[in-house]
Amino acid sequence: MSTTPGQPAGYANAARIGRWIIPAIPFGWTWIPDFGIQKQAEGVVPSNVFLREDELLAGNQLELYIKAQITVMQRTFLEPVIAGPAPLAFPDATEAAMLMLKHRPMHQVTVFQVQHYVRSGKWIGIATLTTLESELLKVRADFDQFMKLLRIGPEAG
Repeated sequence: MSTTPGQPAGYANAARIGRWIIPAIPFGWTWIPDFGIQKQAEGVVPSNVFLREDELLAGNQLELYIKAQITVMQRTFLEPVIAGPAPLAFPDATEAAMLMLKHRPMHQVTVFQVQHYVRSGKWIGIATLTTLESELLKVRADFDQFMKLLRIGPEAG
């Protein structure tokens, strides 16, 4: 991974989280191994992009996986506002979709999440931007840039 935020490295020496390949991070963000990236601003809760992966246990449709995630969100958050899923293009993915979630945790600030779900075979990659609603416009372009740099690595074995 490039040590200079915003400057991509070659894919051979890029950072990885599972099959996610992370060649660079946006300027002003910090790399957190085995998690993703974080942007801190003074007096504000940090914004995060969390990268994780999962596997389809049945079928081959991303839509069913996302519907199950929505059910979990509806049970987890008090009065969540959910938009999507909407189709999304992602290199080398069989299919991809975006979902947005707005909710208020215990501290009564509004939290906004943008989730990208990417499927390649049975593998599901999930990239989640979590930020305060008041910070969304400040970090969304960075998240979009980061998503354009990410790639899916080959299956292990």
